[in-house]
Amino acid sequence: MPQVIALGDINLDIVAHMAYYPPRGGEGITSQCCLRLGGSAANTAFVLACCGMETAIIGRVGTDPLGQQLLADLRAGGVDVSLVQSDPDKTTGVVFVAVTPDGERTMFGSRGANVRLDFQGFPPIQWGRVHHFHLSGYALLEAPQREVALCAMDAACRSGLSVSLDAGVITLMQQNSLIRSLLPRIDLFLPSLDEAELLTGTRDAEMAVIKLREQGVKAIALKLGGKGCMVGVEEGNFSVPPFAVEVRDTTGAGDAFNAGLIAGRLKGLSWRAAALWGNALGALVAHAGINKEVIGREAVAAFLHQSRNQSTWMDWQCEFDTIIQLLKGGGHGGGMARTIG
Repeated sequence: MPQVIALGDINLDIVAHMAYYPPRGGEGITSQCCLRLGGSAANTAFVLACCGMETAIIGRVGTDPLGQQLLADLRAGGVDVSLVQSDPDKTTGVVFVAVTPDGERTMFGSRGANVRLDFQGFPPIQWGRVHHFHLSGYALLEAPQREVALCAMDAACRSGLSVSLDAGVITLMQQNSLIRSLLPRIDLFLPSLDEAELLTGTRDAEMAVIKLREQGVKAIALKLGGKGCMVGVEEGNFSVPPFAVEVRDTTGAGDAFNAGLIAGRLKGLSWRAAALWGNALGALVAHAGINKEVIGREAVAAFLHQSRNQSTWMDWQCEFDTIIQLLKGGGHGGGMARTIG
């Protein structure tokens, strides 16, 4: 069985780079367009595999060529797709992503087969052999996918797995009360500042972290984009600075951050080192996208080695050493952990 199971959407992303975002009724011409694997859960699973974690994904695609290509992409990245269902009637999920020169993306999604994830023919999962369960909040938007997601989370909790959640703005707008009810069962919550505001009513990062911990979350990693991240755990709160990179496309950067933090904790790293790894992966994806050449262990180790002497990181040398040693195969922070807590 895999060390990590992720549940959520598997999409084809149509990523279009545009000089400007057109007004309503206007037109925009792309300077560059590409098709690639997408979906928050799929992205996180792919990056987790690149981090050296044995990873599987629970999801649903169509029987169309797009779905088959996405499954091939996941397999090529090292992700176990044996828990992915094929839908004969619905097309694979598709998301159109408009990216402006500042690297910011605007998304238009058709969730397709993702929504129809169900229990029919679902293979038994030996949860006791898994270390961690990661849930993408998009899976909580609609039935029957929502019921499968909640049952999987229940099974993971009963089996003693640690659980992480990346909620998503749309999910918090439509299923706010459900997310609130789940927070006390979440070991690691991974919101953006916009998402945290929907739960706490504040855009002050430190206050948002405090309020989320008051709602029962064991650990929060608040993603702050170009300002890095803030982590709140039992030992206290701390901030991790951003890496200085040219931001070309933020699509998937948060998902990559999730993967680095989860992998770091499961590999025994401290919260500081794990968050640093997450920030590095998020920066690399924002600069050059999600692909094995960019986020593979050797590439990340080289990026960290090049970055460590910048003045920003003078107080982080121990964490740099730990991650670089891990990525180069020199061991890990403290042995493979059963949970991320």
